[in-house]
Amino acid sequence: MNFNLGKRLIVLGLTQLLWLGGCNNGPGENPTFPATSPTASSGAASAESGEPSPGFNLVAPDGSTVEFNPKENPDNEVFLLLFWSYRFDPNVKTLLSRAGELHERYSPRGLNIIGVAYGEEPSGLRKFLAANPVPFNVAVGADSTYEKFALTSIPTAVLVDENGRIVERWSGYFTTEELAEKISPKLPGRSGNSEE
Repeated sequence: MNFNLGKRLIVLGLTQLLWLGGCNNGPGENPTFPATSPTASSGAASAESGEPSPGFNLVAPDGSTVEFNPKENPDNEVFLLLFWSYRFDPNVKTLLSRAGELHERYSPRGLNIIGVAYGEEPSGLRKFLAANPVPFNVAVGADSTYEKFALTSIPTAVLVDENGRIVERWSGYFTTEELAEKISPKLPGRSGNSEE
């Protein structure tokens, strides 16, 4: 086990104990996410606004592959990467509902949402999604993914433009309209749903 992973597991364990002890965060607060070092993963792209986005190749809860390759985007899609957890976030259903609204509104205009579930087992995630279906792709996250995107909290959303560059990132909760204001201008001028 590498040192950074060990630190992350210790912090995660302590955080989980606090939550189990009744110290849940409210919708406006972020749960603690294990800190990562910018140098933790060799060759990882910077995950700051304006920089090229890292990619990933992850497994979906059903065992299929969820690939995000921002360098190969023939359909000129804009991506919203949503890092979340159903076990560590008591308000995750609200988050996923809002992301589902964004998907319904903007997927006809080229928005592709990928939900990356943090620290989840595929079987538990399948059960959660069966009871709480979402209209977008979901993948089981990997430590290297969190390091590449320099995540410090969940939930975190990362917007990647059609050229594969990170446009913005948000930590914590957002209203549908807050993200809609940021996403809509980045979408190519396609027909489809508007701001309704």
